[in-house]
Amino acid sequence: MATKRPSRSKTSAGSKAGTAPDLRAKILEAFANHWSEEGHPPRSVARFCKELGMTEAVFYKHFPSFHAVEKGFWRHWITEVISAVEGGEDWEEFTARERYLAFLFALTQSATARRSLLLERFHDISPISHPASMEGMRKEFLEFAHRLVDRGTESGEIADRRGLTTLYPGILYVHLRWVIDQWLKDESEEFERTDAFIEKTVTLAFDLFRSQALDSAADLIRFLLPGNPWSGCKGK
Repeated sequence: MATKRPSRSKTSAGSKAGTAPDLRAKILEAFANHWSEEGHPPRSVARFCKELGMTEAVFYKHFPSFHAVEKGFWRHWITEVISAVEGGEDWEEFTARERYLAFLFALTQSATARRSLLLERFHDISPISHPASMEGMRKEFLEFAHRLVDRGTESGEIADRRGLTTLYPGILYVHLRWVIDQWLKDESEEFERTDAFIEKTVTLAFDLFRSQALDSAADLIRFLLPGNPWSGCKGK
């Protein structure tokens, strides 16, 4: 079954202007915009607050430091993506694999609006490295991954291997870092190579989860080897 890619959903930071959610969202957005435009985070809370038209007391009521702001920004970003896909009209009909694909496609689509910031912050990401800046999204993703695994074990799509099954959310988190790394390096038109990478690696992961891995592994190896149709694909 072809996976439907969810459309972008507009979310509201708060129901009334000036509410705490609005102020938090305002700080998060201003922080991310500053970093994207200037190439570095704000260096002075006082100047940052002056530009936003708020007092330092208001800032510190919501965040103890700029580091906390960054963690909050990435947490807010991934939470919005998860909420958007879980609120999709076809979500209840999706298998665990389709849900994970929908999430990854929505994530990479959303990431295009923040590509410069992602390149700055996650340039050293890989399946085996975990930049401290990712800590803000880690907990939210693992909770989402647990729901995916529960869905898969209930339907029989994922084999319940007792203790081994508890490792699957962590494996998906490693995969998430791999996907982000591939997307940041991708120079193909409309990030087509990343889409293909997502499809093949998710298929392999879920085959592994139900122990049918050999064909998927061979397919992935063929995809990664030089000479495949995607090899060396550059954007126009």
